[in-house]
Amino acid sequence: MKKVIYAAALAALAAGCVSVNQNTGDDACLKQWIVKDVVHQKYSVDQNTVSACNQLNCLFGWICWGGTELNADQSDAGLFGAEAKAKNGAYAKACEAAGCDQLAAARYKVTTEDYFVFKKVKAEVKGYPTKVVGVEVLENKTLPPAVPCKKGGAAAAKGGFGLF
Repeated sequence: MKKVIYAAALAALAAGCVSVNQNTGDDACLKQWIVKDVVHQKYSVDQNTVSACNQLNCLFGWICWGGTELNADQSDAGLFGAEAKAKNGAYAKACEAAGCDQLAAARYKVTTEDYFVFKKVKAEVKGYPTKVVGVEVLENKTLPPAVPCKKGGAAAAKGGFGLF
């Protein structure tokens, strides 16, 4: 009986699992940083999509290697965790490849191979390259105070700023 328990424990540790997550993009928004309530950034959106991939390996969830050294400031991917690092690196690679500032309608596909202490994460991003081309001064000074949109798809409908 002891051998069966040891064999089951060894099989559980050696076996891993693979998960694939794909977002719908409902929480994606372009972050407009407002200088004043009446000054807004103007964007130019390319109609051709750009995509990039980033893969990294993690030990114990926080010792990570591989992937890109690039970091995207405008990404909504997050900062902590292997998945967030992989998504952020893919976003930065896509922006660098397209020579753009941000991605509009960014869609992620994250594949994770999890072996308890070791994790392999591959993130792919696809979106429309967006560049800031100038600012627009609005004459109507009765506008409500502007705030960058928060995470969540309903933020744009509740007064945050989106592209469309």
